Amino acid sequence: MQANKLYQQYLFRALKEIDIYQHYQIILLISRAGGRTTQKAICDTLQIEKSNLVAIITLLESKNYIKKEVNFKDRRGKLISLTSKSNYLISIMNSLFAVFEEQIADDLTWQEMYNCLRVLNKINEKLKNIAIQDAGFDKMMKQMALLNNEQVLS
Repeated sequence: MQANKLYQQYLFRALKEIDIYQHYQIILLISRAGGRTTQKAICDTLQIEKSNLVAIITLLESKNYIKKEVNFKDRRGKLISLTSKSNYLISIMNSLFAVFEEQIADDLTWQEMYNCLRVLNKINEKLKNIAIQDAGFDKMMKQMALLNNEQVLS
């Protein structure tokens, strides 16, 4: 958690001059998807509620970072595409990330980096599986709430 917090602070300082720094993940995700993707894919990947994403998409579109187009494969959905402004931003962010990675990996061997990435990948997969199975967690939380209520009533 501490490493993530420090990383987020680094990104905030590096991206604070960009008017959409809090939504850079969406721009990067669309870029990694080839410059165009659906709102549903963004919601699923970043685990954002559709209503929240609509507001973010509207903001990004008003600032000319993305554009919405009709999805001819599914007319109910929209395709979200990057603009030249966001492509320029991505080139800046890629340079920023390259410098960051270079500084972080400066005294790490390739084996240490490989092992670290392998472990993080495994943790990520396990967390995804836990998130999928969160129904059991919900049931446990309800049972704990019932137990707390019974203790209060006693």
